[in-house]
Amino acid sequence: MELDDLKTAWAAHGALLERSVAINERLLREVMLRKVRRRIAPYVASRVLEIACGALVLVAVISVLVAHPAAARYLVIGWPLAGFVAATTATSAYLLVHAVRLDHAGPVTAIQRAVEVLRRAEYRALKWAVLGGVVFWLPAALVLFEAVTGVDALARADLAWLVANLMFGLGVLAIGQAMSRKYVERADLGPRARRVVDALSGRALRRAADHLAELAAFEREAPRA
Repeated sequence: MELDDLKTAWAAHGALLERSVAINERLLREVMLRKVRRRIAPYVASRVLEIACGALVLVAVISVLVAHPAAARYLVIGWPLAGFVAATTATSAYLLVHAVRLDHAGPVTAIQRAVEVLRRAEYRALKWAVLGGVVFWLPAALVLFEAVTGVDALARADLAWLVANLMFGLGVLAIGQAMSRKYVERADLGPRARRVVDALSGRALRRAADHLAELAAFEREAPRA
């Protein structure tokens, strides 16, 4: 075999090898992104369930408030409760929209950024749900009990006990928010803060981020192979 023939055969072999590598890379990307979509699916379902439950609770709360249009307790406590329920439901809708709009066909780095934004938003949503829940758990229980039974539970509750619970909840909210802003909600997350966000952003988003990190690492290594 002459030198030109060897060069031609070597070039053909190289082209075939490059094509094989490209196919394998594409297949790997499709497999990893399929895993990401599977992780996002239960997250989307959870947000849909949250929105449905939030809407039902909001309707129940507003029905009780409309029945007591001039009562001081319902004006001062009930309507802020309705606002809290509406805000948490709207937050779930925000998370749902951003999860559904993830562009799985785009660059991996862009998907990673979108998932990271979603994880931080999920952390903030959970933070406000927990801290707000500490503030409003008693009014919520009384108003929902009233919506189910028709008994004026909020009107009959001991005022001192009700105010004490609200003051305690507001104190917890202020402390929790201050600690979150100082230690977790920072541009430069430390290892501990990262673990907190990882734990509270949910398993689905955490696993999706892990799959994307694996794919990004492979794509960084592939050109050098």
